[in-house]
Amino acid sequence: MGGLVLAAVADIHAPKNVGLFKKALSELLASRGEPAIVLLVGDLVNKNDYSQMGAVLEVLGDVECPIFACFGNEEYEESRDEYLSYGRVKWLDDESTVLELDGLKIGLVGSRGSLDRPTWWQRTHLPGIRALYKRRVKLIDGLLAKMRADVVVVMTHYAPTYRTLVGERERLWPEMACRAFEEVIERRAPHLWLHGHAHKATVLEARLWDTLVVNVSLPARKAIYTADLNELARRERRPRGLEAFM
Repeated sequence: MGGLVLAAVADIHAPKNVGLFKKALSELLASRGEPAIVLLVGDLVNKNDYSQMGAVLEVLGDVECPIFACFGNEEYEESRDEYLSYGRVKWLDDESTVLELDGLKIGLVGSRGSLDRPTWWQRTHLPGIRALYKRRVKLIDGLLAKMRADVVVVMTHYAPTYRTLVGERERLWPEMACRAFEEVIERRAPHLWLHGHAHKATVLEARLWDTLVVNVSLPARKAIYTADLNELARRERRPRGLEAFM
């Protein structure tokens, strides 16, 4: 028990998986104690029912650490203000922040992420979505280029690689991930890249160069993912390419 623990989970889809979330949190608290930070990696509610954020936070009731979140495809853009009204959660929407935990500077980047191929619904209802996804790759790359921290963590709801989608239908992988982020990972070398969305994945972790990519989807993992921040801080990061140092 103890240590400086990061805890992360996605796809609670409240009210659907609230019971599983409660069980997983209880197991985490029993085995590791209270985490130093909690990251909620999108699809916290089902079909934009933002009132269910109350149920998610009720489960987290006795946890006093900072809570950060990114939006998923189930949190609709038009309801952004309703989600932001839950002041206990600090949302990162194509944004970054740095906080200090026990003397360590923790850099966070949060975003819905991008897709190689927008879904049929997105193509039909969201004009300009392809261009948005391309801009988002550049935006996150820029945020990481400016990041100065002991530990750098990215959370995007969609996956940054196909490697953690194994178990999902392969023909749908382009609608679940964006492989352009692999170049960002190689260039910027964040310590961790967390994602959700892949409920049926059987490969939950993959190492890309010096970055560990982790699927923290609750339906896939049946538990809350944890990492030791002090251990991450000791790992060497080796960004590739001259542009990584510009």
